Amino acid sequence: MPSASRMAKLEENYRRRYADEVAEGDTHFLNTNDIQFGSFLRRFETSVYGVWRYPQEAALKGIEGVTPVRITFNRNGEIVNVKLLESSGSKLLDDEVLRTLRLIGPMGSLPKNYPKDEFHLIAFFQYGNARSRLR
Repeated sequence: MPSASRMAKLEENYRRRYADEVAEGDTHFLNTNDIQFGSFLRRFETSVYGVWRYPQEAALKGIEGVTPVRITFNRNGEIVNVKLLESSGSKLLDDEVLRTLRLIGPMGSLPKNYPKDEFHLIAFFQYGNARSRLR
């Protein structure tokens, strides 16, 4: 079971691994400082936290981990693709992330001044200490 510091190191390793994809410009990490997406990302987080749960079986067994995903939104803010970038090591945790992303509805339109038809978001779903956190 990863400690909090181990979870932070895992996330940092993922951030380094996907930094080139983010540098290309049409992909952002969830905690981007790009104010253009501030409202859109807050709506996304609110939607996720409304349905995302720590699977009871995983919590009872002390299963922890990080599930990184790349989510593709269309201009209307609808999720059109989800790619599991790497397994957390637990099918229970990974499946919960995918279930959550299937359940949430559109986030509202992408920012009007965003020039592309799709927006890619890399998010890290963290499970640890019997709670979950989105980064």
